[in-house]
Amino acid sequence: MHCPDPERSRAAMALARRLEEEREPVTLLLTAAARQRDAPRNMLQWPPFLDSRAATQEFLGRWRPDLLMWIRGPVQPSLLSETARAGIPALLVDAEAETAMLAGGGWRPGARRAAFEVFNRVMAIDGTAAARLRRIGVAPDRIEITGRLDDSRPLPGCHERDRADLAHAIGPRPVWLVAGAVEDELTAIAIAQRQASKRAHRLLLILAPASETAAPRIARSLREQGFIVAERGEGAEPDEATEIYVADGPGEIGLWYRLAPMTMMGGTLSGLPCRDPMEPAALGSAVLHGPQQARYADGYARLTAAAACRGVRGPADLGFAVEALLSPDRAALLARAAWGVATAGAEATNRAIDLIHTALERVA
Repeated sequence: MHCPDPERSRAAMALARRLEEEREPVTLLLTAAARQRDAPRNMLQWPPFLDSRAATQEFLGRWRPDLLMWIRGPVQPSLLSETARAGIPALLVDAEAETAMLAGGGWRPGARRAAFEVFNRVMAIDGTAAARLRRIGVAPDRIEITGRLDDSRPLPGCHERDRADLAHAIGPRPVWLVAGAVEDELTAIAIAQRQASKRAHRLLLILAPASETAAPRIARSLREQGFIVAERGEGAEPDEATEIYVADGPGEIGLWYRLAPMTMMGGTLSGLPCRDPMEPAALGSAVLHGPQQARYADGYARLTAAAACRGVRGPADLGFAVEALLSPDRAALLARAAWGVATAGAEATNRAIDLIHTALERVA
């Protein structure tokens, strides 16, 4: 797997994890701009090398790959020509219009056409990319439009027994979650809970702190503000009187996403570290967020473009947003749109896996 574009390293990791789950997993070698810390066990990593005949021949002689999968990025003519000379099949996935560029820039028509002729199949993200590839000489029957690869991280899990027990304890009460709650935002969260509780007096807030050490301090602070608080860390479950249920850190976040129809992303009001919004989105929880989301800006932008999340500016706005999403229909509409965004790349990833297996069967 060659992934020259750092922005698509997550897609490479997601594809690798899917391949690891196969009954007959393949051994992968990734060449990318940066080493991936979350690489699966079936993946080796090697730094990128010069686009030269000598460097490519040395690499191919050392590793003897059965297949090249190129993920987006500009193409490297020498690498591709030597791959073809060695009789190694090649696939291009996640191809954008800009993928038609040669590495280092330039638009030499002859070189580009020769480079792209190496690819047995090309998966384009959209019609614009497919048209650009056809114009530079890629045979139309080698191109298919599949959309982008899935770039999601593994979803946080939970124990089903715990989920069932807590769902029974909560019953039909309306619930919202603050995921990755930070102490700097506690005042805003408390104001929002009081405001939204005026509309739904049985409203339960599940508050999952960003760190385990913060949980006791958060619980104590909320009690001092007059809330009835139960703590997961003390073995308690929420009862009818509980207004806020404080989890014992981020370890069970998958459990809380599955219990709450809406999730406020902690840290996004204050600019402190926050969690990936695709986590609740993929698990069916409507996403609320503040104006500070630099770490996951791309994910928030995708959700916003699909009208699949709701932004808030401050405490009062958060309270109104929670009130609005107490309507099951509104929350479900937002959650459904978010789920569509979070799982949009699954079909393309499935197709890439099919092409990988087909290519490997032919060289077996």
